[in-house]
Amino acid sequence: MSRRSTTNRSQVTPKRDTWQVRVLRELRGYAEALVIAYLVVTFVFNTVGVVGVSMRPNLDGGVAGGSLLSSLATGDRVFIPKYDTWLRRIGLLGPYERGEVVVVREPANSPTAQERERRPFFIKRVIAQGGDTIRIENGVTIVNGVAVDQSYISGSGEITPDPIDFPVVTVTDGEVTGLHVRFATTIRGTAVPQIPYVGRYPPAVSVDDPRVQLYYGEMLANLAPLPDDVVEGEPFVHDVLVPVGDYWVMGDNRQTSAGGSEDSRYFGPIDGITVAGRATAVIWPPRRDDAWNWRALTPPTAFEAVPDASTP
Repeated sequence: MSRRSTTNRSQVTPKRDTWQVRVLRELRGYAEALVIAYLVVTFVFNTVGVVGVSMRPNLDGGVAGGSLLSSLATGDRVFIPKYDTWLRRIGLLGPYERGEVVVVREPANSPTAQERERRPFFIKRVIAQGGDTIRIENGVTIVNGVAVDQSYISGSGEITPDPIDFPVVTVTDGEVTGLHVRFATTIRGTAVPQIPYVGRYPPAVSVDDPRVQLYYGEMLANLAPLPDDVVEGEPFVHDVLVPVGDYWVMGDNRQTSAGGSEDSRYFGPIDGITVAGRATAVIWPPRRDDAWNWRALTPPTAFEAVPDASTP
């Protein structure tokens, strides 16, 4: 006969975690998810919703006159590769190219920043880089002496850029002493610049005026050398020299009656460090007005005609 051996097995009841341990485990899971999300948003990619009409007709800012939430829900959403931003900041990539769409921290001297405490990000287009010269004549931007074809703005017929001249200055004794600009006053008492139309120049305001210094102090300190044939006391459109490391940015909507953009025409060039990233594509919504809305955001071909600042 074979002997069957029996083994006594003791059944052990697993020890249950205390509620404190369970809570800590749950919190650690959330913390890890937040850290991963932060690293992705900071170093990999981010998406930004377009709000408002400043980039029409090329970007849709959602329901006009609605709440911020409804604008974000109905407006275009763009893709921002954050690694691109960091590679530029450490010098492995060059400056942002003319014509590229960028996300920018609103400058402290912008008109709207004078009316509120917070400074949100907004979306604009790079028009000129550091070292470039820029002026605006009859609504046309002239970069490094070349007029930029603005059919990428006006081609759809939705936006017609205002026929403005900027900056219009006056020279006395060989120095720029006045800027031809009118200032309106908001209900809160904030002075807001109004850029003159062609041939309809208001009286010059002294460059030492606090309002001029607030909005245009840096710009006036970086004007191009005066031409040899300048007529003293007569207003003329002069070139702005964009400082190295700065950018001149503008919205595509340059028609005041259509809710035009607040941009470098109202606060001068921006510091490159305030650029949070480059918008490379529209990723949402997939369709708009019965057509595909997904698309890459590449510089308009008009900017290819602009020579580098070093080119004669």
